[in-house]
Amino acid sequence: MASSTFSVRVDTTKFDSAVDDHVRNRVPRIMAKALNATAREAQAALKTAMPQYFDRPTPWTLNSTRVVTASPTKLVATVGFKDEAFKGTPATKYLLPQVEGGGRNVKRMESALRRIGLLRSNEFAVPGRGAKLDAYGNVARSQIVQVMSYLQAFGEQGYRANMTQKRRDALARGRKGSRGFSYFALVNREGKLPPGIYLRTHYGADSRLAHLQYGGAKPVFVFTRAPQYRPRFPFEQLVADSVNATMSVNIAGAFQLAYGG
Repeated sequence: MASSTFSVRVDTTKFDSAVDDHVRNRVPRIMAKALNATAREAQAALKTAMPQYFDRPTPWTLNSTRVVTASPTKLVATVGFKDEAFKGTPATKYLLPQVEGGGRNVKRMESALRRIGLLRSNEFAVPGRGAKLDAYGNVARSQIVQVMSYLQAFGEQGYRANMTQKRRDALARGRKGSRGFSYFALVNREGKLPPGIYLRTHYGADSRLAHLQYGGAKPVFVFTRAPQYRPRFPFEQLVADSVNATMSVNIAGAFQLAYGG
């Protein structure tokens, strides 16, 4: 079973009979430095490898790992995914399915859509052909916010961000020289249109009837059953390979640095 962490350890007992008391007392501090250097190199190896397994990983993903450093009294350094986020989704929630396989976690937008009854508890929202993608292939945050606001999906704390009917009417009319648009959600299939959130472009006089018509609609999000992922990011193997390649060198370097020879 894969894991979100990998512990880098070292056995110092083999040094007890090989060094004198003066050196032996300094071994824990020297080893802690070697372990931390090894863990940071493993972290760098993960970052370097990510573009090989993920399509255009975002800076958030590339910097999604962390190192818990070793100390002289705790000779273990840990490499793992960050499990907290001031803003956005913690790496453990959206990257672990790529490591372990299985279903992905529910996104904030999906939780909001479930709360207002547009998305069933066993459904997820995946990008459709009407979605605006950013440079990393994800739905642009600006469009996500616009959809959430239009559908009044922001909760109690963000209710002021919900769009008024006056604003929705203005979007439907469009600005001078540009066509209007609206969003609508389908909980159930309507003809050939599967459940999802759709963008409809308005052409002049049809803007007031837009909510009655589905013609010309493009899916921004399509509602599907839970997506299943196969393990594709070999987290443990990448870290293990890096540790095996660097641990001895880092131990030797730490001793050399400590004793200048």
